[in-house]
Amino acid sequence: MAEHHASNVPTGDSILREIAQKERELQDELSKAQQEAARLLEDAKREADGILAKARERASRDMSDSAQAAAAEGKGIAEQVLARARTDAEAIRKRAAERMNNAVDLVVREVLGGLS
Repeated sequence: MAEHHASNVPTGDSILREIAQKERELQDELSKAQQEAARLLEDAKREADGILAKARERASRDMSDSAQAAAAEGKGIAEQVLARARTDAEAIRKRAAERMNNAVDLVVREVLGGLS
């Protein structure tokens, strides 16, 4: 029985072969893990690039929308200012016409009054 038991004891060569086999297996696993990590990294990069492109597109649209809104608001304000200016100018013209009439009346009275 001792002889049979002794034949199950691994030899130095078999231990080295087993270690070498295990090392190859670990190298294969490491290589696969590195490939998977590289693939995951590439997937993440593509996803991040897509998100960044969408964000840039959205920012561009928002800027365009803001510029259009600001232009419309500026145009509205300009129209209001022009409308007020027209109203003020019309009021000034009316006052000037009234004063002109008053001045003509005064000159006529002075000239005609001085003739009598």
